[in-house]
Amino acid sequence: MIPTTNQCFQMMEKYNMPEHIRAHSTLVARIAVLIATNLKKTGINISIKKTVAGALMHDIAKISCIKTHEDHCLKGKEICENEGFYEISSIVNEHVVLKHTIKEDEYNEKEIVNYSDKRVLHDEVVSINDRLKDIIIRYGKKYPHIDKKMIQKHYQVCELIEYKLFEKLDFLPQDVPEVLKNISLS
Repeated sequence: MIPTTNQCFQMMEKYNMPEHIRAHSTLVARIAVLIATNLKKTGINISIKKTVAGALMHDIAKISCIKTHEDHCLKGKEICENEGFYEISSIVNEHVVLKHTIKEDEYNEKEIVNYSDKRVLHDEVVSINDRLKDIIIRYGKKYPHIDKKMIQKHYQVCELIEYKLFEKLDFLPQDVPEVLKNISLS
């Protein structure tokens, strides 16, 4: 089952998602719906429902995993599966690291959510590069064992996704904050 927007917000409540993570997830979902809707207009087969639900639920396990040091992607996938949301569990699981090779003419919800998450710093739309800098600084201090080159590699993949997505869209990555003003989840 794909959860509705209301069900996603109920899950945020059930799993005690703090307001700042809700704000982040909502903005990620707005970017994801902007991209998915516009890709769909070009004839690309994308599920807007799966994209929105995956984006809203992508950090469902974030707060509990901060305390337990578990992988919040894997835990989020488990939560989705336990709730019966199998159709979005892999989107949630891959919102940080994609597990497939990026192919030029294949589009999917995982890539859209992964990309959208990397455009949002807290509750502000930023460039991929600005988000990368923040991640390296913020997580590098907290977790010195994290491999910065691996983080950079994930962001290089995201740059490939950005290029691929915006090749089909009629606006540019830097236009997202302006175009987003007309996008809501209702």
